[in-house]
Amino acid sequence: MLNKTDVSMLYITIMGMASEGDGNKYWLDYANNNSLGVSSLANIMLDSPGAAKFFGDSLLAGNEKDFVTKIYSIALGNTSDVDGINYWTKAITGGGEFTDSKGNVISVASLSKGDLIGAMINSMVNGGSAESKAIFEAKAAASDYFADATLGKDISGLDEGTTSKLISEINSASDLDKVKSEIDGLKESIDEAGLNKIALTTENDTITGTEGGDLISGVVGTAAESTLNPGDKIDGGAGNDVLKVDLKNNFKGLKDDGYIKNIEKLSLTNSSVSNRTFDAKGIDGLQTVALSGEKGISVTNLANIVDVELTNLKADKFNVDSIYADKVLDGSADVQNLKVNGVGAKGASVAITADKIETLNLNTTGSQSFVSADVASISVKGNANLSLATGAKTTTLDASSFGGALDADLSTSASVTSIKGGNGNDKITIKDVAVNVAIDGGAGNDELVIKGSTATTLQPTLTNIEKVTIDGNTKDLTLSLKKAQSVTELSFKNIVETVTESNGNVETVNILANNATDKAVTINDESLKTINFSDVDDKGASVAAKGKIVADKATELTINSNKVTAAADAVVQAANATKIDINAAKDTVGLTLGGVAKLTDLTVNNKGAFALTGSAATDLDSVKNLSVNTEGAFSIATATSLKNLNNLSLNGVSADLSTTVTSIGSSTLSSLEINSNLSGDLKLAATIAAKGDIDINIENGANITAGSTSITSSTGNASVIISSATGNVTLGAVSATQGNLTLNAGNTLGNITIGALKGDIVSVDLGGVLGTINTGNKVSITSNEVTYVGSEISKNVVEITAAAGGTDLNAQVIGGAAADDALTIKGIADTQTITASGDLSGGTLTLTLTDATKLSSLDISGVKGITGNVAIELGKAVQGNKTDVSVQGSDAAEQITYTSAASLTDIKISGDLGAGANTITVTPDTAAADLKTIDLSGLSATGGTLASTITLVAANTAITSVKGSLGADTITVVSENKAVAIDLGKDTAVDKVDVSSTKISDKTNDASIKADLVSITNALSGDQIVLKGATSIKDRGDLSGEANLLAALGKLGEGKDGTLAGTTAEVFTYKGNTYVVDAAGDAVFANNDILIELTGIVTFNDTVDANTITVA
Repeated sequence: MLNKTDVSMLYITIMGMASEGDGNKYWLDYANNNSLGVSSLANIMLDSPGAAKFFGDSLLAGNEKDFVTKIYSIALGNTSDVDGINYWTKAITGGGEFTDSKGNVISVASLSKGDLIGAMINSMVNGGSAESKAIFEAKAAASDYFADATLGKDISGLDEGTTSKLISEINSASDLDKVKSEIDGLKESIDEAGLNKIALTTENDTITGTEGGDLISGVVGTAAESTLNPGDKIDGGAGNDVLKVDLKNNFKGLKDDGYIKNIEKLSLTNSSVSNRTFDAKGIDGLQTVALSGEKGISVTNLANIVDVELTNLKADKFNVDSIYADKVLDGSADVQNLKVNGVGAKGASVAITADKIETLNLNTTGSQSFVSADVASISVKGNANLSLATGAKTTTLDASSFGGALDADLSTSASVTSIKGGNGNDKITIKDVAVNVAIDGGAGNDELVIKGSTATTLQPTLTNIEKVTIDGNTKDLTLSLKKAQSVTELSFKNIVETVTESNGNVETVNILANNATDKAVTINDESLKTINFSDVDDKGASVAAKGKIVADKATELTINSNKVTAAADAVVQAANATKIDINAAKDTVGLTLGGVAKLTDLTVNNKGAFALTGSAATDLDSVKNLSVNTEGAFSIATATSLKNLNNLSLNGVSADLSTTVTSIGSSTLSSLEINSNLSGDLKLAATIAAKGDIDINIENGANITAGSTSITSSTGNASVIISSATGNVTLGAVSATQGNLTLNAGNTLGNITIGALKGDIVSVDLGGVLGTINTGNKVSITSNEVTYVGSEISKNVVEITAAAGGTDLNAQVIGGAAADDALTIKGIADTQTITASGDLSGGTLTLTLTDATKLSSLDISGVKGITGNVAIELGKAVQGNKTDVSVQGSDAAEQITYTSAASLTDIKISGDLGAGANTITVTPDTAAADLKTIDLSGLSATGGTLASTITLVAANTAITSVKGSLGADTITVVSENKAVAIDLGKDTAVDKVDVSSTKISDKTNDASIKADLVSITNALSGDQIVLKGATSIKDRGDLSGEANLLAALGKLGEGKDGTLAGTTAEVFTYKGNTYVVDAAGDAVFANNDILIELTGIVTFNDTVDANTITVA
């Protein structure tokens, strides 16, 4: 069988309104008489005029979604459940498969509209969210309450839309009491609508009422308008009768033979601007006196105790004692029932004077009332909210039948023994509570306020009290909640001495205004989860919260703050907390954390400028994970380090972790990751360090400063990625000597300052930097593997130094548009190979190889866009007194110089110098007596030219072999070099050998001659030999038939007798080789003359130019 609530739910979903009493009863009886369920009754009710009016066109075919949406709107107050609406729409359009917003495919049965409503009601009551269920059930309860209030009553006089408004006003379960009060306020007009109406006249009337209820109305005013006169004779007769009087003037009572009797209710209204009086002497049988009007009505001489109803009274007091005739209140157990509706106002309550009343029963209806009463026993019922202040005589307060919200101030009721709250959210205020006082908050979320406590220990007995507020204390207070296990929330205000709580189940603490920060509130409950720094004034405006809380037993905390004017005004100590979430409103400037040695996870969400402050410098050292979401400027104060921070996340406007924080991480930290996405400035500590990897990812920012002194990973990788910076970027030295270093600040619109970079592998991208790079534009890098992308706009000056311990240096550098870009590469003692590539776009390349003593390979062939020459000094590349270096040149002109060490024995330089006018100059040390060989035979210049210069000096007495390059060689030999084998290489370039300072010191025999004989191989066409005094040249043919070389020398000259022309170079062949003699003026070949040997048959041009002969 169905019940009243079932019908109410159908009224809501089908007609969008509360059910009136007779209508609810009709449909309930109809359903139960015909054994109908909810769905069956719904199908029938959908044909009612009420349904047609509510649904309108949404009842028509094709408008099924509108139909479902309409039900959601009225039943739950919102239409946000798109999946739910689409699901039910599918059901009344034939059913089938339905795909929700998450992609789930759901099979939906086909339903009629009535069946749909039944299913939806079942879903809202037995399924769905708790909030939706509570809202719908509150609407149904309001409908039930209205049905009860109107059963058998005529409601035709109510404004159209009243019943719909009662349902639409409920948007949360807490709105039910408000709506019930509205219904209470409607009862009078509903009750009066069914009464028989009788109007008094200006004459002395004689009225006798009917058998039923009568409403007799009159006016007290001027003589011309008064219809209630002292001589009227009014008899209400049977039934419940009402005399309703509009007091425009004072009524001084009945006279002569006038009377008023059998009237159960006297209803007086004062619409004037001053207080009115009504003398009730001679009126018998009254049960209720209703008084309405802001200025109040002073009734006197009531013959018996009546129920009093006050409506909209705004006077400063209402005197119950004075309304009765003498002796009416002489009893010892007088009870006054007082109904109040809109009495008083916030801050201007109406004092109920009732010194002769022992019990005051308050009943609230309509809108909220504000009253005070000093009566021994007070009870409260009704549904409208009530603010009540009691007095010194009050011993009991019972609101257990009250449905509204009660704000009861019993702070002056020192003798109170029992307090019972109602069913709403009540607030009960006391001063100190005696041990034997029991306080029961009743249903709802209730608060006990202990105001101005003078106690040192309190252990209140509380039931159904969820919140306790300590408002002021004069002594250190110990608060035991052993007998108050229902309390889960504590608030503190105006605390001037310490408060220590224990034995409770406190989950939430509210720090309100004006608490002394040097007098801590200590909460000794592990259950504590939430701390709120928040307070409001009487008008609901935020006021600054202030105080200190010690929550050493809490392990996880959420701290919410509304208005805090200084970080020192909101102090939290939580020794065992491992996780803290801070939610700071715009008006919170900061918060102080201290004694949080176990804190590892910290989250801050701030709406305005906010300073997270440590009580001491090391208070944030334990934090491993810090997440900040800031809508203002976030900063850290007092704390100087975050040495255990593994993860830092910054999102929002701006963040400053540098003002007091000098270091983030440490050399022993396992890893550090920083992620930032800010619209404003970012400032991180001057020192950022970790033993393991460091990852700094900055997605957006304005001016960015991070590790302005250093960013150091001692064993891991270091990565700094700045995706976008609209301002300047400042970074200190970045180091990952045992790992990879990645720096990408390629979208920096301002200037960028970078310290020295060190890493096993270094990758730098500054491609989009629009401002200047460093003072002097120089970026210093120490690494053996470098990739550097310079600014496309700004000047790039890059200096790359090989890192210790590595043998191979590889550098790739991409310059920008600036023609004055510059790259410097520096080798060190460990460097064996150097490879450079990239594009300098017109910049210069400098190689510093002074310390590269182990260098064996230099490859710059991959470097493009070099302007000017590339100077290469290889004289320090000596290993075991030998040099063996391969050089791969660029498209620019390489200028190799080699100045050998004194101890050097062998020089070998090879490679391809590429395009450009390349040169190599070999200059042995003036003391290089051990130098044996010089080998440039493997050195070429594909696509360019090559000129080598080798100048032997007198000290090179051990030299035996000189091999020229595959370019134009210029080789100078002196006599001290003795027999040197010179190979000019097989190339087309013009080589030149200067033998003008050589000589055969002893021509005694072939052996002595060969000791000083300079030999030249690969003297090809165009090659030149510089002699000493020759001005002409003669070829004397083949003298191989002579017994020896000395004999062949004796066959020179025109006469083949050894007689020589002093300035003629004599050329001959002997045993397959070619010889040239420069006698330098001697008539015959003598000691100290010049003799050279050329491998193979070599012919010369006939012309001698400046003592130089040229191979034909």
